[in-house]
Amino acid sequence: MDTSDGVFAASQDGDVPPYIVPVLRLVSSTHVEPTTGLVLSESGLVLVPGGFASAGDEIVVLDGGTDIVGNGRTARIARDLPMVGLQVLDVYGLRRSPAPFADSGMSDGDPVRLRAFPPAEQIVEGAAPLDVAATVTVFGENAEPAVSGDNSLPNVTGPLLDACGNVAAFSVANDIQTMASSPGTRYRWRTTLLDAMERLGVTPAPSACIDRSAVPEADEATATDAPEEVEAEPAPEPSTPPVEPEAETTPEEPGAEMDDAAGATPEADEVFDLEILPPIETDPSPEPPPMSETTRDDTGRYWGWLILAGALIAAGLALHFWRRRLATAAHAEQGEAMQTPVSPASGEASEFDTAPADSQLRLEGRFADGRPLSISCPVNRDAINLVIGRGHVDLRIASAAISRRHAALNGTADTLTLTDLGSSNGTMLNGVPCMEGEIFYVEAGDTLVLGDARFTLELAPIGETGGR
Repeated sequence: MDTSDGVFAASQDGDVPPYIVPVLRLVSSTHVEPTTGLVLSESGLVLVPGGFASAGDEIVVLDGGTDIVGNGRTARIARDLPMVGLQVLDVYGLRRSPAPFADSGMSDGDPVRLRAFPPAEQIVEGAAPLDVAATVTVFGENAEPAVSGDNSLPNVTGPLLDACGNVAAFSVANDIQTMASSPGTRYRWRTTLLDAMERLGVTPAPSACIDRSAVPEADEATATDAPEEVEAEPAPEPSTPPVEPEAETTPEEPGAEMDDAAGATPEADEVFDLEILPPIETDPSPEPPPMSETTRDDTGRYWGWLILAGALIAAGLALHFWRRRLATAAHAEQGEAMQTPVSPASGEASEFDTAPADSQLRLEGRFADGRPLSISCPVNRDAINLVIGRGHVDLRIASAAISRRHAALNGTADTLTLTDLGSSNGTMLNGVPCMEGEIFYVEAGDTLVLGDARFTLELAPIGETGGR
């Protein structure tokens, strides 16, 4: 999506709940990838689809406007949840009310509404935020809800809200967002979202449903108290007329009347200013009415400069830390490269690294979202030394849940070992977690789980044609 003018065209009018925000991933200096985020906490945690951003990406959350510089708040990845296909961002300076959750799950036939920002193509055309109704179907008491097929929803990311505005589910679009429905659209329902929040240590906001039965009682109590206050007021009124003639004998009365008349105008102006300016407490000193418009324009201009300066400072800090992290990673890779064993005489790799390949080591399995996984690498069965990860390694798995250097396979075909290299999302062998530095023996057919990838290991000899 083109944002060369620095403005994101999505509307954020009053119809959109405050806990629904547009999230942008900066693809280039003029293009962004938009999605819809759900605010989980007042500290600035925002829920987005899994894999929306990777380490090092520039992420911006718009807070109350469409100007990326003036209203954008920088964010970083706080937690990846690959098993449920979600990701949590930590947004600097975002202070919004979190999304409410109902006290119980959905029932069969309950209505829901998809509240989200439209796909990028519709945003460019000026389309308003989506508000699409649907019905929930529940097949059993313990079954997970589903969206009724009679009124399918578009393939768009965003929360599904119940009649009170509580979050019932979070829709995760399949691949590119479109207004057409897709069988690949996934819905993470209330139970899954609450489990994820518990792992984050976040307490969900209370239900937005209000018990209306107590409201009439409060109204009756107010109506009963009101006449008592009105009846008590006429009592002091007769005592006030004798006080007025005493004030008339003083020569300062005309000046006092002028002060009262002059004081009425500033109060009206202050009420009008408070609808435009931020809430600032001021002394009720009378000021000439013509000066209020000038002061209002100057104050608005100062606020604009302050917001712009704050956005530039935040962007500068984010760029500083990002460059420092890249430099640290570059030094680490350089250090690893220096540790590679080489021959001191000729500078060539040792015989152990250049052993001829006589077998093929293959990883076969699937990702958590159902995508197939199939990668292989030629090896020598008597000298297997491979690294699995997302970066420049021997067996590369393209997934954000996989670390750049996730795990290592070492040994021979008869005694092959697995070691976790300090990965972020962990390694498991046949259901047993593999801690950093621990060594596990691996055999062909064992099940390995790295991040969101589950696969088996196979080692087969290369045929005569492949081996030559």
